[in-house]
Amino acid sequence: MADYKNQEFMNGEYIIREGDDPTCAYILKSGSVEVLKTRSDGEEAILDILKPGDLFGEMALVDLEPRSASVRALEDITVIVIDGTTFNQKQEKLDVFSKKLVKTLIDRVRLQNQKLADLSDPSSLLKAVKKGQVNSVKPAHTNVLIRDDYRDKIDFGKIRLLMGDSNPQSRQGIKGGLHMQGFREIEDVNNAKDFRNLVASTDYDLIVVDSSLNVAEVSDVINDIRHGKMATSPFAVIFAVIEQPDPKTLEMLAEAGLDDVLVKPIALANIIDRVERRIKKRKDFVVTLDYVGPDRRSSARPGGEQIPLVAVPNPLSFKALDLIDERTYISLSKKARGRIEDLKIERFAVQIDWLRGKIATQIGEKQSPAFFLERLFEVTQTLIEKLDRRKDEDHVTTCRLILSSLDDFEVGTADMTGQDWENFANLTRQLRNELGPQKTA
Repeated sequence: MADYKNQEFMNGEYIIREGDDPTCAYILKSGSVEVLKTRSDGEEAILDILKPGDLFGEMALVDLEPRSASVRALEDITVIVIDGTTFNQKQEKLDVFSKKLVKTLIDRVRLQNQKLADLSDPSSLLKAVKKGQVNSVKPAHTNVLIRDDYRDKIDFGKIRLLMGDSNPQSRQGIKGGLHMQGFREIEDVNNAKDFRNLVASTDYDLIVVDSSLNVAEVSDVINDIRHGKMATSPFAVIFAVIEQPDPKTLEMLAEAGLDDVLVKPIALANIIDRVERRIKKRKDFVVTLDYVGPDRRSSARPGGEQIPLVAVPNPLSFKALDLIDERTYISLSKKARGRIEDLKIERFAVQIDWLRGKIATQIGEKQSPAFFLERLFEVTQTLIEKLDRRKDEDHVTTCRLILSSLDDFEVGTADMTGQDWENFANLTRQLRNELGPQKTA
């Protein structure tokens, strides 16, 4: 149609900004957007998540007031643009009563949106809950990734959740809101020590942890969870809440292996939306020498090594949708753990041979190989521990010969050149060939 045109926006781009004069309305054709409203304290709160087919930006064209909320793309999107002239032509066809009714409804929606935005502040939410001002009936909320027929089947009550936040008002406000949404098994902590102790002793399905607990300590705990060192399953869904998206914080958390980062200010709707997204789908895991967790790559590097992905069980969908029985879930979990351990051993074998190559390069360039020698010693010792648990005596023997050679190089009873070095290189190559990724024809 000549009156309408398509327009594309990139992820994170604003389609509408609060306070701007209206020029057009939009129909979301593909993708998803969030509706943001400035709270009375100046912070933004999420009012809604819109899906394809939803109309937005129309209120300001009706009452000719500035935009009452902002709309931002959650992914690359396409919208149908309805210009002001076309919109007014459609509106003029309404009778007087209908026009008045629409105007009255819009005034009420504007007022209600401001109240909702203010209520999204955790401390305000807690006060409202205590005063009985918030309906305890589970409210409807929009999500672009969960079909309507799925929503009736979601049961948050079985999900075991751990919240970590040093701010008691924030912690209790969100906790109260989650309880209204149907969560029942919620524990909370206010410091990093208790956070570590709980995940070391209890198997949680979902963790929401605030950076106020100390980003470095939180990252260490998440890393230990992913590497199977805690009672909490390595497949638990983990969200981190941060004050500012500074590179150092984001890098530290990403390398730990969490699922999602939420940047403050956040509302209850943010958490529910992320939970529903992860119920619907979560990323496969990647396993490297130091990292186990969701695949962070947007695409494979051209010419780079193809790192295999591991499909891991989803504790949120298991608990919330009840699509498989517990026995099947345990079997899937055991299989995924085994596959991750296989890949760890592969990565260690590859790393040992790679370090041997780096040492040779350092020597050839007359540089000190001390760092790589120490790293090779550590990696080989760790691999021995893993192989011992598997009772793989043959490869344990090979690893011990590698350590023995390193000792000989250190004390000078063997040369890092000539036949001594070639014998050493043959050991690391053998380990890589037998334990590393198997080449397929």
